[in-house]
Amino acid sequence: IANHPQMSALITDEDEDMLSYMVSLEVEEEKHPVHLCKIMLFFRSNPYFQNEVITKEYLVNITEYRASHSTPIEWYPYYEVEAYRRRHHSSSLNFFNWFSDHNFAGSNKIAEILCKELWRNPLQYYKRMKPPEEGTETSGDSQLLS
Repeated sequence: IANHPQMSALITDEDEDMLSYMVSLEVEEEKHPVHLCKIMLFFRSNPYFQNEVITKEYLVNITEYRASHSTPIEWYPYYEVEAYRRRHHSSSLNFFNWFSDHNFAGSNKIAEILCKELWRNPLQYYKRMKPPEEGTETSGDSQLLS
């Protein structure tokens, strides 16, 4: 997620640490009776929140994604105050505020990126490892390619 050019601008250092506990992203789309896009993020145990899965659902029409429901994030007590501060004292959108607040400008753009770009073509957003050059000793340290 953090490797997508538009998403990277929304992800704070703290968001990035939280996202490091994410093990899977899944998107379900239903077309009937209404077009619904359900975004599910699966997490391993982490120091921030208890949820194993957090979801956000969007009703989709020709012109926009409109948030309809999201899973409340069950913050651990020692992080809940910080989560509240980030949610209520920040005028800019960040990734985890996106789950809690349906009214942030740009919220529907995040849904569109996750549903149409990251879910459908995730490989282009993975960082690739540079293979070792021929004739050099491999020490297990490969270089990341952007």
